[in-house]
Amino acid sequence: MGKLFWGWVVWFLFLFALDFTIPFIGFKHVPKVTGSFLFWILWIVVAIASMFLIFFRWRENHDNNEGDHP
Repeated sequence: MGKLFWGWVVWFLFLFALDFTIPFIGFKHVPKVTGSFLFWILWIVVAIASMFLIFFRWRENHDNNEGDHP
């Protein structure tokens, strides 16, 4: 697997870590939960945008040895 794949894996692990640390540790002393909901909305936008970037750059590697393609 290439560097691009591992770059995306690290990026989504980073987003996953932020998903728990910011609301539950960073906003621990905030009396209202509105900060957490605002963070999660922004987090969702970044995650969806990242997934669209992956989908738009998707390339299938065709192996010519399979016999399916001329």
